[in-house]
Amino acid sequence: MDYGIKTWGNDNFFIEDGKVKVNTGCEPSLMEIIQEIRKDGIRGPILLRFPHLIQKQIRMIYKSFSDAKKEFSYEGSFNAVYPLKVNQFPNFVKNLVSLGQKYNYGLEAGSKAELLLAMAYNNPNAPITVNGFKDNEMISLGFIAAEMGHNITLTIEGLNELESIISIAKDRFGCVPNIGLRIRLHSSGIGIWAKSGGINSKFGLTSTELLEAVNMIRDANLLEKFTMIHFHIGSQITDIAPLKKSTKGSWKYLCRTLSYGCNQP
Repeated sequence: MDYGIKTWGNDNFFIEDGKVKVNTGCEPSLMEIIQEIRKDGIRGPILLRFPHLIQKQIRMIYKSFSDAKKEFSYEGSFNAVYPLKVNQFPNFVKNLVSLGQKYNYGLEAGSKAELLLAMAYNNPNAPITVNGFKDNEMISLGFIAAEMGHNITLTIEGLNELESIISIAKDRFGCVPNIGLRIRLHSSGIGIWAKSGGINSKFGLTSTELLEAVNMIRDANLLEKFTMIHFHIGSQITDIAPLKKSTKGSWKYLCRTLSYGCNQP
């Protein structure tokens, strides 16, 4: 019996001589690893992490986008960020940042603590995106990050956050962080998290609010800082069709909205 390892192992583990082994380097077995740990007097429970798996996943996601760019003659760039809310443990984040350096792999923060972590450990020039609720203190922290030279984008969830950015920009003499706008699409994903996206989601700007936001940014002379449109159609998407539909819809939606908003007198 192989316990379905060929299905879930993703070629990262295999069974040989009745032992589960790690498919890297000298191919150690998990039993041997545990025995060596116990020789040092350490007892369970024990959580094992394998940095080479982090490297494999980073390499795979960038290769997938590189292949897609060639297939569809896409001339833009691809920038990925890791959401720190998933795992903030230092031994994981440090490995992630180190292994992602050559890819310019960035970090995403959803709280003040995560933003401080990103500012301390992110690779130079790699992107930092900030999502979630943002009070004045967190927005000010974003300005500090920009003044430190970080490539940071504050993604606006509501017009009140944009008002705070514009107000703080008038009071500070340093750099202004990039601005992203989160929009509500009519399209949503599928699965148990589908309700977290779509037109009825709690976060993001409606079409009317998006027009107002663009005009607010223009009036504050910050259009050059408007660099991102963000939308969320749900987590754990198991079918690419809803994603394709949302991407096409958001592009048409954005072009019409920006053309209208930016051309107003």
